Amino acid sequence: MSSLTSHEWRDWNIPQVTLSIITKDRPQSLSRLLESIIDAKFFGDKIDLRVNMEQSSDLNTRNIIKNFRWSHGSMFVHHRVIHGGLLTAVAESWYPHSQDAYGVLLEDDVELSPLFYAWIKMTLLRYRYGSNRGRAPQMFGISLYQPKNLELDLNGRRPFNASHTLLSAGSKAFTPYLSPIPCSWGGVYFPEHWMEFHDYITMRFSEDILNLSQIIVPDVRSNQWTRSWKKYFIELVYLRGYVMLYPNFPQQISFSTNHLEVGSHVKIRSMEKRESFSVPLMKLGGGTAAREVDLLDLPNKTLPDWTSLPVLNLTGVPTTLDALAEAGVRKYFELGLCGDLSDSGESKC
Repeated sequence: MSSLTSHEWRDWNIPQVTLSIITKDRPQSLSRLLESIIDAKFFGDKIDLRVNMEQSSDLNTRNIIKNFRWSHGSMFVHHRVIHGGLLTAVAESWYPHSQDAYGVLLEDDVELSPLFYAWIKMTLLRYRYGSNRGRAPQMFGISLYQPKNLELDLNGRRPFNASHTLLSAGSKAFTPYLSPIPCSWGGVYFPEHWMEFHDYITMRFSEDILNLSQIIVPDVRSNQWTRSWKKYFIELVYLRGYVMLYPNFPQQISFSTNHLEVGSHVKIRSMEKRESFSVPLMKLGGGTAAREVDLLDLPNKTLPDWTSLPVLNLTGVPTTLDALAEAGVRKYFELGLCGDLSDSGESKC
């Protein structure tokens, strides 16, 4: 936190963070996630916890939640009585109550670094508060996960190393970067963008304006993900030119990792698949086998200015914020839309 400015420090108590867990019938995974949350450093902040159980949650899962004690803030448990599926479970797992409310969405096969909240707080204060307040309206969230694959290419999933891509494009190898891809394996979502997502997905499923089968984003695999919330979030960010901040530390050190447990979207859990998604977690005081990697392994030991962050597109190609915004505007008018991207403000021209 030593990299924060005095203006950012003054806003320390303004952001209100809620951890929102989505769980069903993976009690061992849920226990691992809860243990990693308990081990995290929260610096005395009030952090509310919300647990969202699917209708078919098993007895072990319900007992784990029943016996869990949370001392950093309030704890709210929601149990769905009619099966909604993962799309509904995620979309309804959290909703902001103010413009300073932030939701950390966590599926139960995620595990967190003890420094995950330090990364959240440092990045929120840098890009949402202090002297930068209002300067980054295109940023919709902050990823805790550093991806090893790109999944949206029409040719299928392929390995990805952000440092190699950025270095070849003339950027510093180990710098945070911006991407339109929403992270589902540990991500912070900003209030105005999440509310806009609710409006957008309501509009899409109503089919009053666009047929649900209408292709919004050209040439991406997510068009096939009809049961995934990410399909519709990707549509929204494409039309708006929105981006998420991603960590990019040496050795792909991250603040969350995914254990790729069998579930709604994972039917086979092979060792090869697990290794392609698993990343090492940042430890307290560094402490990785090869060399110590810590929170300030950043350009000039601080988070870069918003305007100097490199930008990648949905398929991992270097681009600019202006280019993303222009592509969205072109598509917006190509679809014949007018007004806001919401159920109440959008219409056909």
